[in-house]
Amino acid sequence: MHIEVGSRFAGPPAMGHGGYVAGLLAERSVAAAVQVTLRRPIPLDVALELLEVDDGRLQLRRGDELLVESEPSSLEIDIPSPPSIQAARSAEPGSPSLAEPRGVHPTCFGCGRLRDEGDALRIFAGPLEVDGQAMVAGAWRPGPVLAEPDGGVATRWVLAALDCPGAFAFITGGIGAGLLGRITFEQHAEVRADADHVVVGWQIGNEGRKLFAGTALFDAAGSLLAAARATWFPMPTTPPG
Repeated sequence: MHIEVGSRFAGPPAMGHGGYVAGLLAERSVAAAVQVTLRRPIPLDVALELLEVDDGRLQLRRGDELLVESEPSSLEIDIPSPPSIQAARSAEPGSPSLAEPRGVHPTCFGCGRLRDEGDALRIFAGPLEVDGQAMVAGAWRPGPVLAEPDGGVATRWVLAALDCPGAFAFITGGIGAGLLGRITFEQHAEVRADADHVVVGWQIGNEGRKLFAGTALFDAAGSLLAAARATWFPMPTTPPG
């Protein structure tokens, strides 16, 4: 089958938002947890081929070029206690999204401040500390445009919400995470549209240029809905070819 990542779903300029693209593959997986590896930047407004390989693996290709692949996995991650929805909102003014003059990736589908309500996620995660754990957090209320007929929110939007806060956990510490390389995702419960949620991100560690982050999504009562572990790389000074 063929899919196309429209320009609406850009992350960094001129390439697909990593979390959204990973979500397109994850929602087609039958595994409880799925690992998605982004091999190349995703071109926008171009027909791409999505292939089922074997053992539950998927590949997204442009001709002979492998762009993204997914496979069943498991997610082992220590998830910190979440802040309250009020505390998450209070952290937002410190978000890299809202830094002057334009914020980090101001047109990003996940965190861009210049995107209109309803057209993008607009998750502005800012720094705070909960029980001694440094993290970033922000509020997210998925609007009607993200709702399925039953009021649930599809995997592509959930995984997209768990993308940028992982980078922000490093950016707020002065480390320029910019390109998502791999994300392992597991959803534990349904995410509902028109309901308040808390999104958090935190540093796990690093290995050379690889930066490891955790992200999680909670409902307003603090129940865990989804989580991810991501590998990030510093943003290159020139866009990758």
